[in-house]
Amino acid sequence: MPRYVRPPHDELVEAAIDAFGNRARVAILKHIRENGPCTRADVATALSIAPPTASNHLAALETAGLIESTPPRSEARSGQWVRYTVIPESVTELYVALGEFLGQSRL
Repeated sequence: MPRYVRPPHDELVEAAIDAFGNRARVAILKHIRENGPCTRADVATALSIAPPTASNHLAALETAGLIESTPPRSEARSGQWVRYTVIPESVTELYVALGEFLGQSRL
């Protein structure tokens, strides 16, 4: 049986695949972009997902540099509301990197 071979690509493409290859993460990006700063509870309620699931996806998106939190999660105190916003330039950068990897020329 053939084995899956990972094609060589750079970190931007890998980050794009991780972010855009997950429906929940794409839905979270879309929701935050359309609704402004959102809390974890806002995201979980709007998308009908469990708060821990929302937290995991938000953490992955923040690690990828696609969203930022205020205050930064590392500085937030217990019980403090953390609000997330999309970083449009980062989303565009990953989107373009994935498109170029797939052979899409820039417009």
